[in-house]
Parts: sequence; structure tokens; C-alpha cells
Amino acid sequence: MYFNIFQFIPMHFKRKNKGFTPSNYLKGNSRGFTLVEALVAIAIMIVGILSALVLVTRVLYSTTIIQDRLTASFLAQEGMELVRQIRDTNFIKKLNREDVDWSNGLEAGNYIIDARDLQLTKVESDNIPNLLYDNGSGYYNYLSGDPTFFKREIIIEQINANQIRVKVLMNWKSKGINFDLEVENHLFNWLGI
Repeated sequence: MYFNIFQFIPMHFKRKNKGFTPSNYLKGNSRGFTLVEALVAIAIMIVGILSALVLVTRVLYSTTIIQDRLTASFLAQEGMELVRQIRDTNFIKKLNREDVDWSNGLEAGNYIIDARDLQLTKVESDNIPNLLYDNGSGYYNYLSGDPTFFKREIIIEQINANQIRVKVLMNWKSKGINFDLEVENHLFNWLGI
């Protein structure tokens, strides 16, 4: 004989097929549930869209600051390389039997330098002019171009007869915030001349 235990369970303990199921939805038995679904979906979409909007605004804000920092680091490197070029030019002159000291033109003090003329110009620390950007040539200089927020100061200190310390100080303003960058290098009389 076949015995089924489920035949003895009262009807009110049996699972009733209510709630959201595809069959109930199609039959129209889920009143008001679609409104809750729509509100939850709209809330999820709003959270996602606002998160994306915040991310985009932060990226756009940071892009300008990062671009200015990169430009400042390149300008600091350029200032250091221009001072190094003066030292190397003195080496070449000395090797060509000219009477020039290796540190000629690199006396202790505060300077600005323009890539076009390669001359250090003595300035006061509180009177550093802003660099200008020439759109035609792509150079930053002090003679012509559009004004920028970048200031570059070169500080040279004599350590001993065969060594000088060169500091390049960059100051600029981006998005209302003041930034600065300091690069330091030591130049030596490595030829011993």
C-alpha cells in the first residue's frame, strides 16, 4: 500500500503561492508591488548616477592640479638643466684653452633664468616675476607671452672650491591653492680644472 505523509498536514500549513512570482505577476495577483519595485529601481539609479557625477567632478578638478604639478616639475628640471649647461659650457671653454673658471657665472645668490639667453639674472627673493608662456614657440620665458601663475627661483650656494649647491624653487597657484616645489642638486668640478 502506498503511504503519503503530506496528506495528513492540515491545509493552513501548506505553502500558499503568494508574493512575487512570474505566474502571480501575470495573473494580476500582486497589487501595489510594482510601485515598490519602481521606487527601489529609481533609488538605485539615482545613487549610481550621483556616484558617477561625483567621480567625474573630482577627476576634472584633479586633472588641472595634476597638469600644473607636472608643468612645474618640468620647469624646475629645465631650470636645473640650464644651470648645468652653464657649468658644462665653462668646461668646454676651459678645454679649448680659454681662461675661464668652471663656476664662471654661477656665483652664490638668487636668480632667474630664461632658456633663450642662458643668463642668470640676479633677483630678490620677494620680487620673483611670473613666467610667461609663448604659444608660438611653446617656451616659458620672461620676455613675451601670456602670463602664468608659475614663479621659478634659482638659488646657488658655494659649498667649496669644487662644489656648488643649486636649488630650484617653483611656486604657483592652482584652483585657489598655493603650491610649491623644491629641487636640489650639487654640481661639481668633476674635470678638476
